[in-house]
Amino acid sequence: MEGLELSSLSFNKASINQFKGMDYNNFPIVYILHNKGKKSAYIGQSVQIKNRMKAHLKDPKKKDLDRVLLIGHEMFNQSATYNIETNLINYFIADNKYKLKNISQTTQAVTHNYYEKYRYDNNIFNELWEKLRADELVDSTIEYLQNKDVFKLSPYKELSESQVELKEEILKFCEKHVNTDKRAVFIVKGDAGTGKSVVLSSTFNAIQDLTKEDSSSLKGTTNYLLVNHNK
Repeated sequence: MEGLELSSLSFNKASINQFKGMDYNNFPIVYILHNKGKKSAYIGQSVQIKNRMKAHLKDPKKKDLDRVLLIGHEMFNQSATYNIETNLINYFIADNKYKLKNISQTTQAVTHNYYEKYRYDNNIFNELWEKLRADELVDSTIEYLQNKDVFKLSPYKELSESQVELKEEILKFCEKHVNTDKRAVFIVKGDAGTGKSVVLSSTFNAIQDLTKEDSSSLKGTTNYLLVNHNK
């Protein structure tokens, strides 16, 4: 493949079997499973796209998805595809044309630099987004979405190493104290613009995921995020 290449196929067993002779095998790929009629989608990335698609076909939560858009580039590597996957999730949430089936698994990794990261974040991603707009998978421009609060505070935002450490510390604190009779308060301090709101958004999203985990002491709990801002 040369440059950015998009291929749209039916999401079924017959189409997946066609992957055998394609350039996408054993190569980092970003993909979007979607149903234009029902406006639902799932965004992912893989180096074993055929096996990944087979696994998705068996997932009852994705049975309503009928198309898969494969996104490849000759310069892709796993750092780049993870980066683009995360960016797509954030922008899709802000665009709000499709309801994503993704959960917060993408918040587990730490933001890191890699070779030509700026190029992937800007040139290649901008080109991809415009192609998605042309295909009517998304509506708004990147510039417009970047100014929306839902984008700025998305729980899927990549976190820095220090932010991940803070998030994990808060989660451990919550799990430790949830079943005790004593009151407990965890205070996060920081100047404006240091990323407190992003950490809180990501942390609360993780707490909501833990309420469904059998191994967590937060399983079955009801939680609220109270935001107190002056008008």
